[in-house]
Order: sequence, then C-alpha cells, then structure tokens
Amino acid sequence: MPPFPNPAGTALVPVAALAALIPAALALALVVVLRPAWVVRALLAPLLSEVIFCGDGRRRELALTIDDGPSPGSGDLLALLRELELPATLFAISGHLAQGPPGFLAQALADGHGIGHHMDRDSLTACLGPARFRQAFDQAADQLQRAAAPQQLALRWFRPGGGWFRASMLASLQQRGYRLVLGSVFPWDTFHPPLAWMRWFVLHNAHPGAILVLHDRPDTLPATLELLRQVVPALRQRGYRFVRLERLLNS
Repeated sequence: MPPFPNPAGTALVPVAALAALIPAALALALVVVLRPAWVVRALLAPLLSEVIFCGDGRRRELALTIDDGPSPGSGDLLALLRELELPATLFAISGHLAQGPPGFLAQALADGHGIGHHMDRDSLTACLGPARFRQAFDQAADQLQRAAAPQQLALRWFRPGGGWFRASMLASLQQRGYRLVLGSVFPWDTFHPPLAWMRWFVLHNAHPGAILVLHDRPDTLPATLELLRQVVPALRQRGYRFVRLERLLNS
C-alpha cells in the first residue's frame, strides 16, 4: 500500500503500518491499567530516582498509604485499622481537617500511624507555580503540625495532589527535609470500579516493597474499608507484612 501523499513531498507512514501499531498500543494501555506495578518497577522507579514509588523489595513487606483525609468517616477508618492491627501512613490534606473527627491526627499518631503531607486542598499540585507551591506547602505543614497537638508531628513524606509534580518541587522538598512519595499499587479507586475488581487488582499487583494507595473521601471510604477487610487477611496469608513507610524504606 502506498503511503499517504504529503504536499511537502515526503512520504508519510503507510496506513498498514499505522494499523499494526494499534494492537501494541492497546496492549501497553492494558498493562498500564491492569499491571502498573510492572511499569513502575521496571521503568519509572529507575528513571525518576528522586521519587519514591516502592521499597527495594528485599523483604516481603508493603506499606499502606491513605490519601485525602480526614473525612467525616475517618473515625471508622481508624477503628478498622485498630481492628486489623494495620499500620498506615495517612497523607492528610490540611483543608480537610475541619471535616474529620476532633483530634483525628493526634489519635492517628497515638494509634501508631504515620502522617504525610498532602497539601492544603484536593487539587492538582502541579498546576501551582514555584512560589505559590512553597507558600501553600508551608501553610499546610503548619496547619498539620498544630492539628496534631499535643502529639509531636515529624513530617517527612509528601505526596502531591493528583500524583503529578514539577521538577522544581523536588528542590523545595529537599530544602525542607521531605521526600516525594507516590506508589506502586493504585487500584483506581477514585474512579469507583467494582469492589471485586479492586480486590483482584491489589492481589495481583502486590509485590515485596509495594506502596498501596487508597483514599479517605466520602465517595471512596466505604470501598476502602471493605477492600481492606478483604485484601489484608489474603495478603497476610501469602506471607506479607504491613509496615509504615519508615520501615519499608529503611529510614
């Protein structure tokens, strides 16, 4: 088949060649959606060494992280974590503090959980310019510190809203003693897939050193609670141990 004509006089890619690329593109999309842990470990983690996606995988451990809280139902989340004896790192949004139970951060710390910095609002952090990012970041950190009282809050983990970041953020984080943490197992819970699918996703993407990302929002928390009830015992039966980020990352 001849290539498309080009007014500039150079041949374009033949239609047959373009059609041949479609199955490969679909296969890649399926891998990204269904087995993103492969992409993260093989490509993103080595390429973006300043960003934490997972642990080194030397031990059969994984870390649970929960974003966007607190919410009105966060008390139920803490209760379930106690019931399951499940440590977590909670990436809190300072602008959501008024929505959660009184003393939520202090109680989470007393229960043995870690607290991460997730900015002041649920929006794309990457849309902020460098100066605005620094201002919002510092304000949120101060609000989280005050909300944790009387517990001492040692913030060191940061996750940008939406999971996207700019290179300029990394320098600001380093100056403040933070590391940028994303994850390797994200069951697309913010898109509200069926619970059975999320269970399959977590069990098939879990790996030594995995960082699991779930969400504490009014629209996602019921699924988060039920998913944890199902996958935590199943993963423990496979020999996995849940730990906080500090333990997973040996720091």
